Amino acid sequence: MTSVYAATKGAIVAMARSWASALAVRRIRVNVLVPGPIETNFRNFMPDEARREFEEFVLSRVPLARVGSAEEAAAVALFLLSDDASYVTGSQYSVDGGLTMR
Repeated sequence: MTSVYAATKGAIVAMARSWASALAVRRIRVNVLVPGPIETNFRNFMPDEARREFEEFVLSRVPLARVGSAEEAAAVALFLLSDDASYVTGSQYSVDGGLTMR
């Protein structure tokens, strides 16, 4: 299942880069926010023990050793929507506590 999830994330990044290239002439910027372990209800379908084990496994690989908040991910999205990011397009921003750098 994680391979399908990873492939989907990769497809979204590739699509965004293609759109960024095609839409640049219209001054439309396209970027991707790639979240890692963020505190949401996403894993609530799992039994408590399985969810705890999964979260311990994932957190053992996050250099910042914690789950991120929705507000932290939103802060990056707000930056990308702001004029401060007016020269940013075709990029991906990992909001994952350093998980993907390992």
